[in-house]
Amino acid sequence: MLSITATIVPVFVLILIGFAFKRLGFPGEGFWRPAERMAYYVFLPSLIVRNLATADLTVLPVARAGFTIASIALAMTVIALLVRPIIRIDGPGFTSVLQGTIRLNSFVGVAVADGLYGAPGLVVAAFFIAVMMPIVNIISIGALAAFTKTGKAEYAGVPKQIIQNPIIIACAIGWIWNGLGVPMPDTLDTMLYFLDRATLPVALLCVGAGLIINLGRARAVSIGATTCLKLIVMPFVAMGIAHLMGITGVPFAVIVLFAATPASAAAYVLASELGGDAPLMAGILTVETIVAAVTLPPILAWATT
Repeated sequence: MLSITATIVPVFVLILIGFAFKRLGFPGEGFWRPAERMAYYVFLPSLIVRNLATADLTVLPVARAGFTIASIALAMTVIALLVRPIIRIDGPGFTSVLQGTIRLNSFVGVAVADGLYGAPGLVVAAFFIAVMMPIVNIISIGALAAFTKTGKAEYAGVPKQIIQNPIIIACAIGWIWNGLGVPMPDTLDTMLYFLDRATLPVALLCVGAGLIINLGRARAVSIGATTCLKLIVMPFVAMGIAHLMGITGVPFAVIVLFAATPASAAAYVLASELGGDAPLMAGILTVETIVAAVTLPPILAWATT
């Protein structure tokens, strides 16, 4: 428990530093969006390619892990639908609750996986993201079409979003390179190493910069319920399904880790663009990120015992 906490604390300290920098106006308002894009489009893909290309993928139970990850997303979607009548929320608000329940923050997950499990953890992390990301996007877009006044499901763009997603592309490159068994040239390996070292500090500072403190009280029940679903219920659902599928060791721990991370800022973007409740989504993201600093250590300790 102490070693897990010691690994996780620096992650959330960096998030707090990012929050403080943004509120102090340092280094300037124009910094954060480009920095976030660099982390998402360059730094994180470099980390994924380098680690997947050189990893021993034979230790990863691909079929069982993939089924487990998909099952977690579907199970949590059903649970969110069952909870909706209890919290009595309107359609747009429910889409934010659902996104806050099933989405994950890949930056936080990768940072903790790297700190706790090193290269083997990063391999499982990349696989989790590659499987979960398309599923949650399809579910989220479908929910926004069904529960908002727009009434239109913009599924036509989903395949393009997936194919063009830099993280999905990085996973594909890493898997193909690994499968070909071609050694990575030293120059390329060094370049990717320098880029991937920038991923976590820049990304976590940007996560902190995106936090919002003016949450309001009107949606406290919805925010509290979503936070419980994401940070408590989802990790234990993940444990149960992974256990039933016979997954153990680092793959088991990383699957639980990602299930226990807060939702990502992509949920806010989708809520804003497709008629969801964007203010509620911002509140959910902020509270989940803060509370995850407390819930992650004991959940991971439980998962690794």
